[in-house]
Amino acid sequence: MDFLKCQVLEDLLPTGFPFGYLVLIRGDLGMGKTLLVKLLARSILSNYPLVYVSFDDNPETVSNDLKDLSNKLFIIDGFSLGDQRRTKSPNVIDAITELDPGQLISKVSQAVYSRGARGLIIDSINDLLINIDPRGLIATLKQLKSLSRFYNMMTFIVAHVTTEDIGNLLNSIEYVFDGVIEMEFDENMANLGIPVRRMRVKRMKGVSHSMNWYYFTTAKGTIVPVDINEIRNMLKNTLEDLGIQIQSSQ
Repeated sequence: MDFLKCQVLEDLLPTGFPFGYLVLIRGDLGMGKTLLVKLLARSILSNYPLVYVSFDDNPETVSNDLKDLSNKLFIIDGFSLGDQRRTKSPNVIDAITELDPGQLISKVSQAVYSRGARGLIIDSINDLLINIDPRGLIATLKQLKSLSRFYNMMTFIVAHVTTEDIGNLLNSIEYVFDGVIEMEFDENMANLGIPVRRMRVKRMKGVSHSMNWYYFTTAKGTIVPVDINEIRNMLKNTLEDLGIQIQSSQ
């Protein structure tokens, strides 16, 4: 079995992602999901062609962010939705013209086959979550899973948890995916006005992985680990200097 390794996830997933898997990356807006998939894109592009379906980002932005590896990058433009005024990036090979699951599967299948891709990224599926019924969504995901298996391709799908309804829908369809990565703010730190982000591998079928939270921030286009215990100790010392005693929890 082939594996895709990504340096920022080595502590959580030492073996890497098995090729042929369909993986969901979910979380609130602003958590760094797009940054994570671009780091994963770099891992794929270092060895293999990649098809990137861009619903949320202008294709030019995707091309620019990955320009040093762009010779193997093939973008399907879902951002413009067929707008003829769009600026066409040289990496764009096709465009989504309507929010139709059948069209998405057809264009992805053709692109993967014709370009010999071993990686697929869809960022994000929120337009589909809103516009198609759950049965149609599950059928679409299963088709993408089948494509991943057939081409031994690594597929990452991003979903933004923008509302409780979207969150509940994602909870109900998670079983379709081979793996799930969650990204969120640490609620306790956020309540103290310290916006620390964290992520974990919630599930990865048949692969040894840590379910511990990985705390991080973003800087210079990458993900940087944060020592949460150091932050807690600094906060504790600051409060004690102000004469506020913190009672340790048992």
